[in-house]
Order: sequence, then structure tokens, then C-alpha cells
Amino acid sequence: MKNDQNKIGIIVADENEIFEFPHFIKLKKIYKNSKFEVKKYKFNKKILFLIHSGIGLINSAIAAQYLIDNFKVRKIWNYGAVGSSTKNQIFDVVIPKKFYYHDVITPWYKRGQIPKEKEFYLNSLVLNNIKNNNIGSSNSFINSEKYFQELQKDLDIDLIDMESAAIANVCDKNNIEFYCVKTVSDIVGKNLVSSNEINQYISKAARISFEKMIKLIDKN
Repeated sequence: MKNDQNKIGIIVADENEIFEFPHFIKLKKIYKNSKFEVKKYKFNKKILFLIHSGIGLINSAIAAQYLIDNFKVRKIWNYGAVGSSTKNQIFDVVIPKKFYYHDVITPWYKRGQIPKEKEFYLNSLVLNNIKNNNIGSSNSFINSEKYFQELQKDLDIDLIDMESAAIANVCDKNNIEFYCVKTVSDIVGKNLVSSNEINQYISKAARISFEKMIKLIDKN
């Protein structure tokens, strides 16, 4: 079990967010199946399994469970770009505190809560010197400021993404620690740009959060 604590999964959603660190030692084996490719690294005393999940809640949830079932990871990290309200600026680093499904609506539960599931999920990473706005996840890329403001009437969120709540949910069910670092790539409804430009913003934001994760991963 002690050795298992050094097995860490890293989930990245977008191919524009994939990076490698100079101090990673790439281990020989690469695992592939019809859906995923998992790259194995050594970083100090940690064994890292990096998986490109693809975008969306279902893809990220499947990737998280795949890491847990096949590689016995005890911790999962997720880094990447995130949309934000005007409370943050582009390229701000955020450690989200709570994770909601912002598109879940039923008559019997609070918005963001799947029936009979937890109202929200928590980040295992807690840093007092970095912004910790809550995040809402769905399968939709939100680019309407008006829609975002309507969401905020029901949910205490300032960040939007398409994967983290699902990963947090899977980790919670498996009693796995979940760590998440995000960097703002766009202010919802404010910096509407072309698809090529948004990919550049996403890539730069993701690199910032990736580098922040590397500084933290060996301490947690």
C-alpha cells in the first residue's frame, strides 16, 4: 500500500494541453487500447500515468476509472484551461474548491446535484495563497455571459469546464484523492475569438497550470 501511494494518475482533456516536463523520466512501457493511450513516467519517487481522456464529462470519467482499475493509482490530478467570470483575469491560476455539475436540474435536488449523489465534490488540494473559486462542469462550452450569470443565481461558481466534476465524482466513489489546478483561458462572453486563437489561449493556460502542478505534485 505504501508504494501504491506513489502511483499518480494525471488526466488531460485536450490535445492542446499535453506537455512533458524535462525532469520526467519516460519509462519504457506505453499502454494503448482502442480508446486511450497512457504514458508512464518517473518523477522523483513518484510513478505517473498520464492519460489523454478527450473532452467531456463521460470521456474524463471513463479515463479516471480506467487509471484506477488498471494502474491502481491512489491519487488523480487534473490540470488545464478553464473559462471564468470577470472575478478572474486571463492566465490566473486557480485551485477550485468545489465541483458541481452545472447542467443538472431536477425538481427535488439543488441545481448541480445528481439525484442521490453529493451536492458537490471537493478538491484535495488546498492552498490559501491562490484563488479558489468553485467550478461547474458540463458537456457544453459556455460562451454566453448572460447564461453564465443565470447559472450563478443558483450556483456559487465562477469557473466553467467540461471534465473536473466528473473526475472528482469518480475519485470520490473510489476513495481516491483528487487534485485539480486550472488556469483561466477565457472570460466567458468577453474575449470571443476564433477557434485557432482559443486553442492558443487554451494551450498557454494549460502550460501554466501544468507547470504549477509539477511544483505541487511532489509535495502532496
